[in-house]
Amino acid sequence: MGKKDIGKFQPVRIKLGGRFRVVRTVHDAYKLMVTEWPIHDGPALYRAEVTCLDAFNDATPAAEVRKKFLVAASEAHLEYVV
Repeated sequence: MGKKDIGKFQPVRIKLGGRFRVVRTVHDAYKLMVTEWPIHDGPALYRAEVTCLDAFNDATPAAEVRKKFLVAASEAHLEYVV
């Protein structure tokens, strides 16, 4: 696996700001949660953000980030396609 493949997971299409975005990596997920997420707190959002930070430090697999990201999306009532 090359450097660019680190942090990749099965893509998720998520609707934010009236349009769908494709999230493919831990970085994509984290960036959306901290810059464009419609809520700024919530237990699922917090767990998803912490899981991203763990993944950045190689302590959590990207697939786990994806799971937590989807739970956070549900918490925020966001539409998504897996």
